[in-house]
Amino acid sequence: MNRELVALLAHDLKNQLGQLEAELASLSLQPDAARATRAHQHCAQLRQRLVAYLTLYGGRQGLRAQLEDEAPAEFLRTLEHIASRPEGAPLRLCPAAGLPPYWYFDARLVRLALEAALHNAWRFARAEVLLSVQSQAGGLLFTVEDDGPGLGSQDPSAQSSTGLGMQLCAAVARAHRREAVRGRVDLLPRVGGGTRFELWLP
Repeated sequence: MNRELVALLAHDLKNQLGQLEAELASLSLQPDAARATRAHQHCAQLRQRLVAYLTLYGGRQGLRAQLEDEAPAEFLRTLEHIASRPEGAPLRLCPAAGLPPYWYFDARLVRLALEAALHNAWRFARAEVLLSVQSQAGGLLFTVEDDGPGLGSQDPSAQSSTGLGMQLCAAVARAHRREAVRGRVDLLPRVGGGTRFELWLP
């Protein structure tokens, strides 16, 4: 198995298991059937996700995107309900007008990258996290913005962070290519304060 996939899975599992740990800790203090069911579903999704990624990307050729036609606006809406989203975490979707009806990208890999970016934004955000998608420079641009203290600030979750988030997002971007053009990621200051993560796909 290639190293990029191992690192990608480790980072994703860390986020998912951290949220599951929080759910179980809450249940130990206050048992609740509905929340127990959600925690069980989260476990099942995590297992299915791991098996799917090992099946699709477990070869030795390096990380390669499995491109399929996806509706960008609909894909964005699925991220509103990710299982690893902390309870009460802010998230506002901002799909741009004039989006193409479909685009060819690997929804599984892009979802992993955006979830990593969202978890990073939730660690720093004061009250707002924005997730958007738009057409830009002949490609598709996903952005995650937070209203936190901005680049260079101290990580409030440093002890539980792998520090691999941007590297793994970059690997997902590079796995998407059109002829000689590859995807890219950037981490920039947000206008008005905070941080802006960008994932551009050709």
